[in-house]
Amino acid sequence: MWSTNELLEAGQFFLPRLFAAVICGGIVGLERELKNKPAGIKTNILICVGSALYTSVSVLISESHMASGYYGDPARVAAQIVSGIGFLGGGTIIQARGTILGLTTAATIWVVAAVGLLVGLGHYGFGLLASLSVVSILTLSNLFEDKLLGRSLSFQCRVTIRDPDGGVRSQIQNAIHRNDLILDDLDLKATRDEQMDLVIRYRGHRDHSKKFVLELWAIPGILEVRSD
Repeated sequence: MWSTNELLEAGQFFLPRLFAAVICGGIVGLERELKNKPAGIKTNILICVGSALYTSVSVLISESHMASGYYGDPARVAAQIVSGIGFLGGGTIIQARGTILGLTTAATIWVVAAVGLLVGLGHYGFGLLASLSVVSILTLSNLFEDKLLGRSLSFQCRVTIRDPDGGVRSQIQNAIHRNDLILDDLDLKATRDEQMDLVIRYRGHRDHSKKFVLELWAIPGILEVRSD
């Protein structure tokens, strides 16, 4: 059984790190959640907390035998965190018809793990600064893309339609023009029950793309819309 002093020492060591990891991971996770990304608040908090705990435990292990003359290397656990988080980030990347999706989410997961390492070492201020920097980069980059890159932003959506006479496809093209978008490519694949899968690749402003996707749902004959 642990003594009261040991419990107090453990609490003083771990609780500040846990609290800081929750805050830092939550800051980044909230931005991801608001953009409806796969890795949201819960995922980023758990990644940050896990990295902080592994780092904290590695520090404790290396210090526990110092009195006996044995010195551990906390960096060895940190290196395994970097390797392990790569598998988690890789799971968020999707390759579909020549388009790579999820790279930003994977990169965010990778950076949040690094923030957890900072917190686990007790550098709370640097961890908070890093989290705020990540959110700033994700937010300002979108503003930069919208304001300066303008019509060069590329989008893709997948639509399942029932269109025996071609009328639905004509309405989709009209919706693209109405929303001031540029059609780059349109792939059509017939499926069962006279249904067709349509992959639409186009360019334009982000807000116009959102309006276009919403307008697709109002077109009769469109059964499903999936925006990538």
